Amino acid sequence: MLLTHKKSLPPETVERFCLELFSCCSPREAARRAGIEESLGIKLSLSRRVQKRLAKYYKTREMTLLRAREGLERLAFGRVNDAAELALSDDEENFSRFDGADLFCVSEIKRVKGGGVEIKFFDRLKAIDQLVELDERIRNIESGNVFAIAFEQAISQEGDDADEQT
Repeated sequence: MLLTHKKSLPPETVERFCLELFSCCSPREAARRAGIEESLGIKLSLSRRVQKRLAKYYKTREMTLLRAREGLERLAFGRVNDAAELALSDDEENFSRFDGADLFCVSEIKRVKGGGVEIKFFDRLKAIDQLVELDERIRNIESGNVFAIAFEQAISQEGDDADEQT
């Protein structure tokens, strides 16, 4: 059952449309997925309400991916000096000096029977692979932002055209 624009769309339908549009970047496809007419989807995609929601989605997603990228960079290229010093330290009574140590790259620490410490690090090669994949996703978002900017320009032109007609 396709919904038409005879009356206002339910908020959950608009939200579904926004999520679909964010996902596929096609107003027609998003309309089909949300169960509304394609022509309504095109009009809805140009509305300020949908544009604001899309901008929020892009900003949130981009910030999350950028934070993840920073973490992966630390894993891939970060220093392990504090962890190495901890592993080589024989002074068990003064381990408290490592309270502020940067152990971000450490995945596991355990004490072995002989009195030493075993430290396992995150796999730097995997982190680099993940960085490459994440950079591709971020580039896709940036190209999606071009899509959102085009919508914003279309909205402003639509508003200008309406002003000229009145």
